[in-house]
Amino acid sequence: MQNDCQIQEGLQLIASLQRDLNIVTAALLLTGQITIVGIFVTPPEFSLSLSGPLFGRTRLEGKNGNKIATSLIDVIDVIIAILLIVDAIRVVSSVVGPTRFAINVSGPIFGAPLYEPTLPILKTNYRFIKKIVSKHFNIDPMLFKNY
Repeated sequence: MQNDCQIQEGLQLIASLQRDLNIVTAALLLTGQITIVGIFVTPPEFSLSLSGPLFGRTRLEGKNGNKIATSLIDVIDVIIAILLIVDAIRVVSSVVGPTRFAINVSGPIFGAPLYEPTLPILKTNYRFIKKIVSKHFNIDPMLFKNY
């Protein structure tokens, strides 16, 4: 019984963190700190890539200062923010580059399922990442012991 309670608490914490990520991302979109910068198509789904000055990229604007195109980008950002707020799409990944960072969002309206957190999968992924990082980056596996 106690183990089931701990699992439920863990799942609620993960769901809460996911929701917080979505709300923060929506706020960044609405304040112009990030904007849509690309679309990743992987049949049968696609995801939207979001980045901007906060993440080391310039803000996407209309070519040659075209105000109509810039306004259209702003409208798209507002729509993405609304979809994040109503939980129609979610933050699904982050991409780290040498000088920039991006967040990807997707959901059922883009052909991708809304994944629900499961602790066994998280533990398996953690062990896999720990093994890969330790092997390829010469990091002492004992470093992970405290985390």
